[in-house]
Amino acid sequence: MTAADPRAQRSTLIASSLAVVVVMFNVAAVNPALPSLQQAFQTTPTDLQWTVNVYNITYAALLLVGGLLGARLGFRRVLLGGLAVGVLGALLTALAPSYGLVLLGRGVAGLGSALVQPATLVLLTLAFSEPAARARAIGVWAGVSGVGIAVGPVLGGVLVDAFGWTSVFWTLVLAGAGTGWVALWGTRETPVLAVRRLDLPGLVLVVLTLGSLIYGLTQGNGLGWGSPVVLACLLGAGVTFALFLWVEGRAQAPLVDLGLFRNPTFTAANLGGLLIFFGPFSLLVFFTLLLQGALHFSATRAGLITAFFPLGSALGSALGGRLTARRGARLTATLGLSLIGLATLLLVRVSLGMTGWDLWWNFALMGLGVGLSLGALTTAAMASAPRDQLSQASSLLNALRQVGVALGIALLGAVIARHPGQGEAAFLGGLHDALWLAGGVLVLSAPAVWWAMGWRGVDRRSTGITLTAPVKDTAPRKG
Repeated sequence: MTAADPRAQRSTLIASSLAVVVVMFNVAAVNPALPSLQQAFQTTPTDLQWTVNVYNITYAALLLVGGLLGARLGFRRVLLGGLAVGVLGALLTALAPSYGLVLLGRGVAGLGSALVQPATLVLLTLAFSEPAARARAIGVWAGVSGVGIAVGPVLGGVLVDAFGWTSVFWTLVLAGAGTGWVALWGTRETPVLAVRRLDLPGLVLVVLTLGSLIYGLTQGNGLGWGSPVVLACLLGAGVTFALFLWVEGRAQAPLVDLGLFRNPTFTAANLGGLLIFFGPFSLLVFFTLLLQGALHFSATRAGLITAFFPLGSALGSALGGRLTARRGARLTATLGLSLIGLATLLLVRVSLGMTGWDLWWNFALMGLGVGLSLGALTTAAMASAPRDQLSQASSLLNALRQVGVALGIALLGAVIARHPGQGEAAFLGGLHDALWLAGGVLVLSAPAVWWAMGWRGVDRRSTGITLTAPVKDTAPRKG
């Protein structure tokens, strides 16, 4: 596929965007169903977190494998296979007679998303070789993915109220099958970028690290932070992570090429994405529980309110693609992170007396910042990676974002649970504590990203990366 083939570019953009919509819908549409799931299977709030976390952990850990398989087998084949696996996961969840099988279905769905996500981004990156066109295409990709997040809460809420929680997953079955048909006819196979053996020790250590860390954080309040189980999980996560770094540094074909992180722009783009998903995307889970639980809203009403977040994100993505193409990813990403931090801190004003509609503009502002920053960070990360490492760069980018969600739900959930008292007031107080923590981290991340991307960063004219020498801020701009 070449830049001179606009028809093929358009069809690739459509298929890739629809596929990522399904991935995002898989996350956003499940949130309104959480209270109904809790009632249906009589789970505790701590156990309920695993409906989201088992998906995110599987997704994050296997994204690296998804990129490797794409490089070995072709990203079109992996995209189609991932959509089929996602359909199977949604089907298992819809038919599940027990909560354990719900979690199994969510894990299978996470595997499918892990195959789909890196394939869409690499297909786009290879289709659009000109930097400015690539920035615009990724902006569209990120913006359209916001449609999945936007439609998810509203459609999920309507489906739950009208037909029950299983209807959310039956909808995912239909959406995945339909997108697979579009991808079958709308994409072309990619050449093999690299053939590497699977780093099984690295994969096992990643899964052990994430699983131990998330389990330790979620069980800390229930079992006690000094309990042997919690301490063993947290200590074990540290040990397995250290082993992972040691193994990857010596492996001939590592799961993660640690050398990519020597580039400050690549590191900043990945950490920025992790923090965005740690904050807003994790907080949406708890706001769903607040709106439907403490404020007693229906799933539909709660979905309509939180839908202003992805609507703002879609607008931010459209604006961010243009701003990145004209002024570079550094400015766009920093501006977006600053807006997210401000919007998160402003949410501290939430109270039990609010109607919920008082929050719509706050969610929209947060989404605007997310849309601006995610596209810019994605462009910077992909542009800073060598061509033969595009699949790994894509996998790392998306894996760390899912790690951010899993860590956010676990850590912020622990902060909420530690607040003294019981009932709705205690939950709200704990949510305030979590908002202060997440907002503070995001505010501090904005200048850090600005500094890192300015040291050896993104060319403000083309969003291309110079890996051999720093790009000065005084570089001339077109126009």
